[in-house]
Amino acid sequence: MPDDVSRAFAALSSDSERGLLLSGSELRRQAARRRAAWRTRAAAAATAVLVVGAVGSGWALTSDSGSGGNTVLPPAGSGLGAGPAVRWTPQSSAPPSLPTSLPPASPSSSPPAAPSSRPPTTEPTVTEEPMPAEIPYQVTLRQEDTNATVTQFRPLGVPEFCPAATFPSQQQLGVSASIVSRYRKPDNPPPKGIPDDGVYNTVGVYRGDGAKDYLTDLRRAVEACSTSQVRGLDAQFGLMLPLGVGDESVLIERSYEEVDADGRPMNNGRWRNTYIAAVRIGDAVTVIDCRGYENAASEAATARTLGKALAKRLKAWRG
Repeated sequence: MPDDVSRAFAALSSDSERGLLLSGSELRRQAARRRAAWRTRAAAAATAVLVVGAVGSGWALTSDSGSGGNTVLPPAGSGLGAGPAVRWTPQSSAPPSLPTSLPPASPSSSPPAAPSSRPPTTEPTVTEEPMPAEIPYQVTLRQEDTNATVTQFRPLGVPEFCPAATFPSQQQLGVSASIVSRYRKPDNPPPKGIPDDGVYNTVGVYRGDGAKDYLTDLRRAVEACSTSQVRGLDAQFGLMLPLGVGDESVLIERSYEEVDADGRPMNNGRWRNTYIAAVRIGDAVTVIDCRGYENAASEAATARTLGKALAKRLKAWRG
């Protein structure tokens, strides 16, 4: 024991030689300073941990005391002491905004259609013959047809009908020509007797469907003038059996009340008959208008015979 005490005092004496020992009050002050420094470091570490946790969970840490956030105080007894208020502000979790306008979708490509096995259907091309410059003499009424002389005449237009008859087809008439003759029967050679009839022939070529329309207008004129007046005379019109030649034909009977040599009605109930024959070949029409000679009547046979002869010539030209 004495040796141990001696050694302790020897060590103490050695330490006292290197420096003085601190007093009790100094030792307590330094210990208090060390505890305060430890508390400060612990508070800073806790705050850093709180910030890292908040950022990781999608929240922000702020010391703003304004509105718009939820204020959370640190729990009691945490040892952090009084500090700034903490507000958690939720961050926007909306997906990135899309562009205001999207590029148009590319059209879906469909496989090419299989070629049709049916041949293409096309309307047949109809070529209209050019309008002739004039009507050739060969297709009109001739001297051998009438057994008399023939005279070229100005184009006569349509035959005589009542005022109710209309012929809009004449607007499509391209070219026409007329011939007049004093017709004689084969057994009545000139200059033995008087003519048997006054015959007018008109040949016309029409544009488009004008020739068809002209035959239609003739039939309608017969209906419109079935019982009417012409030049102040009572008149009647009627359709007879067609000629049966060409593309189509008509034969019309036209009757007037009988008149004297001065052209005044005789009021005897008798009628003077005249005839109109028309034949269409394609776009052309030939018309025979038998008007009678002076006050004599015509015969239907004359209109038929001349109409058929002229139809053959017209067919040779326009058929």
